[in-house]
This record gives sequence, structure tokens and C-alpha cells, in this order.
Amino acid sequence: MTIKKILILNGSSRKKGTSFSFSRTIKTLCEDTGNSAEIIHVIDYFKGKEELHQLKELMLQSDIIAMVAPLYSDTLSYYDIWFLERLVSEYSHELRGKDFFAIGQCGFPDITRNEPLLNTCRFFAEEVGMRWLGGLSYGGGAMINGAFLEDLGKKGEKIILGFKFALEDVLQGHQISSKSQELITVEIPKILQWPLVAFLNYHTRKKARENGNIDYKRRAYLE
Repeated sequence: MTIKKILILNGSSRKKGTSFSFSRTIKTLCEDTGNSAEIIHVIDYFKGKEELHQLKELMLQSDIIAMVAPLYSDTLSYYDIWFLERLVSEYSHELRGKDFFAIGQCGFPDITRNEPLLNTCRFFAEEVGMRWLGGLSYGGGAMINGAFLEDLGKKGEKIILGFKFALEDVLQGHQISSKSQELITVEIPKILQWPLVAFLNYHTRKKARENGNIDYKRRAYLE
């Protein structure tokens, strides 16, 4: 069996958030199969804590690249897009022919919100000549809030199993099957959807105030 290496891009500004938790699980599952994986934090390259030119050897050594990222303003964050654009301009040759997949997660349970994020990743793969193996969409990442999946009981077990099936597909060079998405999709009864949305809105506004955004209702684009 050929040993493969996955380079996992944690696309969150939080190094201990839900995207990192997902990345950590992918890494563990990969290593459990006898393959190898490494996680890097995109934000470190954007802020200059890590040098982009040092990625060349890492890109060459990797067979598969994965983007694991939260949804920001309907797609990837600015620094994730900056990072992918830099890869296009500087490492297209090193990335060509490699496999690429993505996992997008958002705070709300509606997983269709992640579609622009996954489409952005697909477009990147096509732009550099990588093989797009598909993506997974998780809704409700804010409720996980960086917790390790093995500590979340049955819910965590289902997500881990979904990632395991997806990884089996990816390591064989296959498109991620629908059964993986089915396992990680949270089914919320309609009667609970509005209370959950209200709670998530409250949580988001609270975080905004804590970070100095007092007037979160301001519409600067109309001023």
C-alpha cells in the first residue's frame, strides 16, 4: 500500500476552534490508517508569523491538500482567499495533479450556506489543475465551539464516522460519497429551529460587543 500524506489547511483565525477540531480528527484518522498528515494554520502565513516560501517542500511532499474552514460572510475568509491566491501565483506547478477536498462549517444548522465556500475551493482546485474530490458541509459549528469530537458522545461519534468514510474515499482518489454528508448532517426539528437561530444570533451579537463592535446594526454601506 502506498503511504500518502495529507496537508490540512486550518482556515480559521482560531487555532483551537471548531475547524481545528475537525482538522485534528482528520489528522488522527489519517494516521490510524498508516498514512500521515500535517496541519498548518493559514492565519500564521497571512500575519507573517510563517513564511510562505517555506511551503514549497511541504507542497511537494503532500499527495492530498484539504481546506477546513469556517464560513465568513457567505464564503471563505479574506485571509483564506489571500492564501489560495498566493498558492495559485507561486505554487501552481507544485500543486498540479494533486488531490484536493474541503470541509466547510458554519454556525447555523442550514448547511446550504456553505455552498459558496465549497465552490470557491472547487474553483481553486480547477485553477491550479488539482483533482477536486468534493467537500463536506457542517451546520452548527458554533455549538461545538472547538470541543474535541471524541468528547461529544454520540453526536461526535457520527461526525467522526462521517469523516472516516470521507477519508477512505479520498485516500483511494475517489469523490467523497453522500453517506459521509448524511452522517454529519444535524437534523433539527422545525419546532426548535427558530429558538436555535435566536440563540445563535444572541451569541454572535454578544461576541461582536466583546470585540468592540457596539453598533452591530450599523449599515455603513448606506452612509
